[in-house]
Amino acid sequence: MNPALIVVVSLAIPLLWIAAFTDRQSFNEAIKLREMIAEILLSLAEWENGKSTVFKILTLKSYPENLVNRLRLIRGYMIVRLVVKLPRKRSVQAASDVLQQFYECVWGSAPGFPPSGTHGARDQKIADMKKSFLGGQL
Repeated sequence: MNPALIVVVSLAIPLLWIAAFTDRQSFNEAIKLREMIAEILLSLAEWENGKSTVFKILTLKSYPENLVNRLRLIRGYMIVRLVVKLPRKRSVQAASDVLQQFYECVWGSAPGFPPSGTHGARDQKIADMKKSFLGGQL
């Protein structure tokens, strides 16, 4: 067999897989999901440093639902995930659940509200969420 033909076929197979199981809209949604994850991690870093605003805290409430909705819109997540460098679907879903609990902890201890004594739980939720998004690379 011709080596050039082998190279062309081996390069074409991944492209055929991507074309067969995904579409352009899924790819765009995956990119938006990656940007949303980066924004969430940035918001958490700002909150840890005490630079977060009330608006940022309020936007945390919408993130879990948006993460799950974006996951549903992506066709062929397993393949797109490798191309766009996203965490596993299960990790994003787990982080979404933890993010909702984190929001409730943060908002419950916001200025003007009675302290709830959940600082340790809140810090643990931050660590769990980062671990889910970053794939345990902490």
